[in-house]
Amino acid sequence: MSSNPFVDYLNQFNVLSPNHSKIYDEYTYEANGNNFSFTIETKIESHLISIFKNEPHSVILTGNAGDGKTRLCRSIYNNFSTSELNDWPDEGIIDLKFDKGIIRFVKDLSELKEEVIENELSKLQSYIQNNHQEKIYYLIAANEGKLTKFLSQNSQMNYLKESVRERLKTYTNNTQQFSIFNLLDVTSSLYVDKVLEEWNKESNWELCSSCTRKKTCIIQFNHEKTSKEQVKDRLVEQYRLLDYLGTHITMRELLIHISYVLTGGFDCSDIQNARHGELANQMDRPFYENFYGHGIEAEAFSEMRALKAFREVDPGNYSISNIDDFIVNGDLSSNKKLEEIHREIFNADLDLKLGYFIKKLDIYRNHNKESNDNFVDEWINKLRRKFYFEFPEESLFNRKSLIPFDYITDFGELFDNAHKQGKIKKALITGLNRAFSKKLVDPSSDLLATNDNLMIHGTYKMRNLKILPENARLEMDHRASKFFLSVDEILIPMDLHLFEYLMRLNSGNTHNLLREDVEILLDTFKNELIKFSEPDPDYLSILRYDNDKGMYIEDEILIP
Repeated sequence: MSSNPFVDYLNQFNVLSPNHSKIYDEYTYEANGNNFSFTIETKIESHLISIFKNEPHSVILTGNAGDGKTRLCRSIYNNFSTSELNDWPDEGIIDLKFDKGIIRFVKDLSELKEEVIENELSKLQSYIQNNHQEKIYYLIAANEGKLTKFLSQNSQMNYLKESVRERLKTYTNNTQQFSIFNLLDVTSSLYVDKVLEEWNKESNWELCSSCTRKKTCIIQFNHEKTSKEQVKDRLVEQYRLLDYLGTHITMRELLIHISYVLTGGFDCSDIQNARHGELANQMDRPFYENFYGHGIEAEAFSEMRALKAFREVDPGNYSISNIDDFIVNGDLSSNKKLEEIHREIFNADLDLKLGYFIKKLDIYRNHNKESNDNFVDEWINKLRRKFYFEFPEESLFNRKSLIPFDYITDFGELFDNAHKQGKIKKALITGLNRAFSKKLVDPSSDLLATNDNLMIHGTYKMRNLKILPENARLEMDHRASKFFLSVDEILIPMDLHLFEYLMRLNSGNTHNLLREDVEILLDTFKNELIKFSEPDPDYLSILRYDNDKGMYIEDEILIP
């Protein structure tokens, strides 16, 4: 039996495979005479081309390893050159003449010797200071830490050090003489849909249609499932959750992760040569298990950072009674629609071991007392994940209740929704008051800048609190994913962690698990508010415990 070369291509992203490639400069792989070329169009690439075509100046690209800095340098070179760049020279630096001068490409600043770095950055500083009169423009891929450390140790580069510091602080400080683009600002979720769309094209899977193992192929099963719009949207939804939490996944990490979601680490030879025990192992790798890294070897986690992030939000770990009841008893609910959906999801498919699950379910229901069966413990976590991705009717169950963030829907609805932002303000103020004082403060429309001794240094009206979304980015694939709370121009960034914490405080819900993520941030915000407060000289404002309400209320003491 022949194998599908596209599956071989996916296997290069398998971190445990000997075919694994450490650097995905081009995302191409050639096998059996078939060439798979994978390119994602990005705004930053178009923006860089526009810079050098219209208003050329020097640019530094920063970001994590795997964010695509080197790939961008290669793409820009190929755009302005008459011939493609096949291999970088050993020194990692290339000059390219174009109609407006010379672009000097530095593949990776951190790979250069100290004296070479000093020489190149000195030239860069000189070109920026004289407004590129030499018509030589740098495009440098650099590690932010390496760049800033080197500049801080070389006093003769103070001008460049300050220029870099300003631009790393905020991209709005970029100018027509010098720009820095931090690829950590790219929103990971924007690329997931594109990768799944490209990799699930039927043309990539045509050879599988004639394979005799198609019906028992977990790779084919995962391809078919993740090709469905609903499942694909929910995979993207999970990546969007990481955006909300401020977790950046590099392009390399994303490709490794999504390839594993599809293949489970197997290739065609594994499928074709599988015996009974091996087939049972393959059945344990459906896409929804692979997405969270269940069953994967522990050593792979060092390369698959996305798995670590997704393990924190795994819907299989949280028990919601009505969902668990549907999973176990949904086909006996006396609701024809629910019974039909249950039969469609929990059937005799490959991921449910070709009918083995149905038999085990029957034994559990009818013979559980005699069998002492651990059926629920064995299956329930897996089936919650399956439910999360495959249950079709959002109106029948709160599917997102399986995610450990109670207010994720509210957070998502805040974007581009001034009415929702206005409604949520009072809840956020109550949450802030309780966070500042570490007491159960009576709900109020006023934000109280309170210290740990319950003294109120300043009172801010609701109108003073503004919820500001991130700015739109025209030059980069960046989708607004967090907000800033502003009180008289004092800001605190609000991602989903902080929002969830404040909303739980407002509702009196459990919040301890989130405290470590937000406590320093909130204390800094509180101290800034106290610093700029103007207490009334005639009254001392405090929080006093009210026995009737069982809460702390605002009170005043006249200063004699």
